[in-house]
Amino acid sequence: MASRDAMQAGRPRNEAEETVEAIHRGSVDAVVVHGPAGPQVIMLQGADAPYHVLVERMSDGALTLDAEGSIVYVNSRLCVLTGLGSHELVGRSFASLFAGAVPQQRPDDAASDAQLRSVEGVDLPVSVWMRQMAMGGVVATLVTLTDMSIQRRAEEVATAERFARSILEQATDAVVVLALDGRITHASWVAEQLAERSPVGRLFSEAFPLDGQSASQQGTLTRFSRESLDQALATKPFHGVEVALRDERLSGRSFLLSGGPLVNDARDVVGSIVTLTDITERKRAEEQQTVLVAELNHRVKNILAIVQSVAGQTLRTSPSLPAFNKAFSGRIQAVSIAHDILTQTRWIGIGLNELLTTVLAPYGVGEGRIATEGPPVLLEARLVLPLSMVLHELATNASKYGALSAPFGLVAISWRLCDDRRRLELLWLERNGPPVEGGGARGFGTTLIDRVVRFDLDGDAVLTFEPTGIRCTLTFALTAETSPEHPPASAVRPD
Repeated sequence: MASRDAMQAGRPRNEAEETVEAIHRGSVDAVVVHGPAGPQVIMLQGADAPYHVLVERMSDGALTLDAEGSIVYVNSRLCVLTGLGSHELVGRSFASLFAGAVPQQRPDDAASDAQLRSVEGVDLPVSVWMRQMAMGGVVATLVTLTDMSIQRRAEEVATAERFARSILEQATDAVVVLALDGRITHASWVAEQLAERSPVGRLFSEAFPLDGQSASQQGTLTRFSRESLDQALATKPFHGVEVALRDERLSGRSFLLSGGPLVNDARDVVGSIVTLTDITERKRAEEQQTVLVAELNHRVKNILAIVQSVAGQTLRTSPSLPAFNKAFSGRIQAVSIAHDILTQTRWIGIGLNELLTTVLAPYGVGEGRIATEGPPVLLEARLVLPLSMVLHELATNASKYGALSAPFGLVAISWRLCDDRRRLELLWLERNGPPVEGGGARGFGTTLIDRVVRFDLDGDAVLTFEPTGIRCTLTFALTAETSPEHPPASAVRPD
């Protein structure tokens, strides 16, 4: 009645008059009044209460605070969120609703994040909006609380999805995620390259048809039908199955198939993660290692045979134990030097000039006593040991009886390629040594030279004792003319 009178008087209405008019129109069904017991919300019983209906039907929680921050009204949604009845909430402090920081009204009228306590013990992430209002001279604060748990969960899922995608994109192996029905739901970039296109949505067996690497593994795979293989991959953990992909593009490549279950937060199996690791290089390395071990075993046996042969033949031609010790030690040293060379060159071979420099270093090569001359020649590894022993015998003889035993003696070593560069002719020529009398004397050294060149170098050795010094011509093949499976009989094998 007062409002109508004021309007009729044409004067501005105050807030109380506007409130009365809103109540009259049915736009308000509750007011906050400041009584002796403090601010209270008074519901307007009997009105259609559109505000009340609206607030009660809100999907967000809502409450009203008095000036001291005590709750004077809550809607039913807030009761659901907190797990408490309205009678348990009204009268509590606003701060008691939250775990952690208590949200405050923001000057920009924006919402703030908070953690709402719940009787279930799980705090809910909520977005809190607050606005302080004065109604009829009473200050109250209206608050809405929006449950953000679903949105947060969606954000976490999206973050996890991006994280998983980043891992798959960076993975160097083919990685796929299988659903329980064996269909691929995610795939790494490498997996897409192997499948030539995105395998997502396809069964694993369709995208990556498998063959076992060994007969036993092939037998294991054939025990599975395509459907049962997909089912097994999606539900059973397995590791270390070497497979090949049935694809001409990937012929010769080997993969290690591994898989493990994928579980959700409730630890229920929801699929599996399957990887195909390219182990082609590892397999090649293993095969190479097997070959190397077999080759090493073969060479060790050869060395032992050589040592046995040299020891026996040196013993038979040595006049005394000291002479045997000296001759045997020198020959074993020659074998050792040859193997050092082969080890340093990884059994690839060595240049002839480098071999001469190394083997003849103890005899003065490079000091003017031994001169070398010839074109660059790369010796195969198989030539290094026998040629080293021949050079050792020639140098030892020269140092004991020939040019290197005299102060001004010289040894000239020259070589040339012949027979279309398939053979090498090496000349050992001694000068200024002691005169050779009686055509020289042949011993085990000359026998060893002859047999080594003939059998191990596939060549000839012509040794002559000229009056001016020894002249030795070695001619041998630079490339093997016999297959490794049928090597020539070694000159230094045991008798």
